[in-house]
Amino acid sequence: KADCWVVVNGEVLDVTKFLSEHPGGELAIITFAGKDASEEFNMIHPPDVIPKYAPDAIIGKVGTGAPVASAAAPAAGGAGAPLLDKGGHKARDWSRHDKNRKLRMEGEGKIPGWIGALCYMVLGFMKEILFTIFP
Repeated sequence: KADCWVVVNGEVLDVTKFLSEHPGGELAIITFAGKDASEEFNMIHPPDVIPKYAPDAIIGKVGTGAPVASAAAPAAGGAGAPLLDKGGHKARDWSRHDKNRKLRMEGEGKIPGWIGALCYMVLGFMKEILFTIFP
């Protein structure tokens, strides 16, 4: 409760001062302290709620390592360190995408047309049902 930060839509928010004012209670925010709360936040709140009720809570953007222009720079270390740029992010390697897709698709679709599509759909459903019953 002394230092509570959350990430919402790529923005780091210092919500420490707002905890006691939150209509849903402190626990709703504390549950996501130090985490990305975007999905849950967006299900409940309209898009303009942060600029409207807590514009001073925005202290930076995730991955930039830089504070928002209007906010003062946060102290080094502490709760802010894990939320900002973690570095070492592994990007997907798309260089073999087409080759791998071609390999996967070879031999598939022996029954052509809409009849084949219908057969494969029924087989897919049957497979899912069997794997659900017999894991």
